[in-house]
Amino acid sequence: MSAKNAEKQGLRTSPRVARRRRRMREALLTAGARQFAARGVAGVSVEELLAEADVSRATFYDMFSSKYNLLESIINPIFDTATFSIAELGELPAADAVAGIFQTYVELWREHREGLLLITVVHSRIFRHFESRHQDLNEAIFAILARAERENLLRNGSAEYSSKVLAMSAIPLLKVYDEHPSGEALFVDAMHALLTRAA
Repeated sequence: MSAKNAEKQGLRTSPRVARRRRRMREALLTAGARQFAARGVAGVSVEELLAEADVSRATFYDMFSSKYNLLESIINPIFDTATFSIAELGELPAADAVAGIFQTYVELWREHREGLLLITVVHSRIFRHFESRHQDLNEAIFAILARAERENLLRNGSAEYSSKVLAMSAIPLLKVYDEHPSGEALFVDAMHALLTRAA
């Protein structure tokens, strides 16, 4: 009986089995993020994911309906975490909120590096699955940048252009500074230089 069927029938799995399942799920999420980011979703087979994660085909399909469902399980939590974190910045003064956007990217990079890289290479046809979550994140960021625009804090004077600059440069800059010992601070400095007026 699969774990899903056991749950449906109200049967409890032991803590040991539950921990093992969590480890296998995490292994698949990690393998998927790494391989999809490196070679694209179409270029990765389920067999390659199974080999890296060291799980069986039955285990994979017990957890995910397809490699695209695995992709959703990698990307959706990143958008959800980012949107929640950005929305929480809304109560801060505009300058602090803009700095908080940059810090959110740093924290996402620490926790979801491969997933962030993956977001930048997902084909537009597939990206439609994440469009509403992406839109929610963009709206949360834009709300902060619009406040910064009203307070004349943006280098280019425009929340719209600043939003585009952020979208096009944040993840590539994180990648550039990834192995630098002061990479996070350099990333934040670079984003301030791109988007905000000198104090």
